[in-house]
Amino acid sequence: MEDNQNLESKTDEGTTTQLINERISTSPTLGRRRGKCKWFNVTKGWGFITPDDGGQEVFVHQSVIKMGGFRSLGENEEVEFECKYSDKGLEATFVCGPSEQTCHGSTFRPRGKKRIFRKVRCYNCGEFANHVASQCSLGPMGKRCHNCKSFDHLVADCPKPKVDKRKSANTSQTSYEEESPSKSDKTEKRHETESDDEHS
Repeated sequence: MEDNQNLESKTDEGTTTQLINERISTSPTLGRRRGKCKWFNVTKGWGFITPDDGGQEVFVHQSVIKMGGFRSLGENEEVEFECKYSDKGLEATFVCGPSEQTCHGSTFRPRGKKRIFRKVRCYNCGEFANHVASQCSLGPMGKRCHNCKSFDHLVADCPKPKVDKRKSANTSQTSYEEESPSKSDKTEKRHETESDDEHS
């Protein structure tokens, strides 16, 4: 009760955060306890432990987990832990497996940054895929045409016309290109008008 009055008087002075920080740093750990991981977010690196003795849930951060490599807790994983009071409730200061063993951790891993996979041409098999020639599963292949896949010639000498998939998919663009005069047509017309001007 007396502590609450002190807290209220210090709150009036505006030093609440100092008092809370003092309380956190001086609060003793509550001894070794046992519990199970309620849930753990592997992306954020934190979760909660439910004590076996039925007390308040305990916040756990990945930095206090005894484990090598990527530290996390699996759902319902049995753990031993030490905790202390913080400004937001109970917080684990040390987490390990039963009998001081390392924790097993979650089977899930964070996905990381979203990668945009773009298809690249493999110069070994000639396919547009998500691998390059050094990673091609077909092994080294001889030189061949990437257009028709023939070993008789290369793409520069291919007798089959190369079909541009982008133009055939966009019909409005193709019709516009057919209607508009090409650059060479414009150049020829300009030369014709210049020569007409010279003759007159």
